[in-house]
Amino acid sequence: MSFVPFLLETSTTILPSSGGGASTTAAATSSGIFGNPIMLIVAYCVLLVVVMYFLSVRPNQKREKKMAELRNSIAVGDSIVTNSGLFGKVVDVTYECFIIEFGMNKGVRVPVIKSEVFAKREPNLSNEAPVQIEEPKKKKGLFRRGEE
Repeated sequence: MSFVPFLLETSTTILPSSGGGASTTAAATSSGIFGNPIMLIVAYCVLLVVVMYFLSVRPNQKREKKMAELRNSIAVGDSIVTNSGLFGKVVDVTYECFIIEFGMNKGVRVPVIKSEVFAKREPNLSNEAPVQIEEPKKKKGLFRRGEE
């Protein structure tokens, strides 16, 4: 006798034994939404999509929104740095680009697409490193969060 036709047959009914209620609860729990293996796989895939959204898509959207606000706040006369690391001063703003003067060339104006502007920042032209203020690190224990 082969087990495959028995497993594929859907008209087979399994009745609980008269010995106790343990088999009736097992039959009741397997008939829920996650009793079907296909529904379990679908639920697992939905869970993975939700986790990937919160770990990768949402932080990128926040970062892009912050960069768009920064690019919209740039005005004529601001010093900027591009994605390639060039410092310049904004001379004019158009719909899709900034007109920038790089370095000491006051007559040379280069159009740069707005998406290539990285930050609003003045270059450090001295030989000294900027002073960084070190804040003491807060020790976080397993059960004492932030307490010292």
